[in-house]
Amino acid sequence: MAKKQPGYAEALAELEEILEQLEGDDLDVDQLAALVGRASELLITCRSSITRAQEDVDRIVKELDELEIELDEEDE
Repeated sequence: MAKKQPGYAEALAELEEILEQLEGDDLDVDQLAALVGRASELLITCRSSITRAQEDVDRIVKELDELEIELDEEDE
């Protein structure tokens, strides 16, 4: 069964944990490769979340602008 994709907050928290591990001196090459690979996946998740949020904000602002124009036209 596939692992559930973490949300933004969970992905960010896991990235912080990985960073702490990477700052340590006791990683072998295999562990380093696995952590960097996981960090890459988490960064993609975070970027996707931010992109979706920005698209939602843009859509809402556009809808509000259109509503404001309609209300202004009704007042005239």
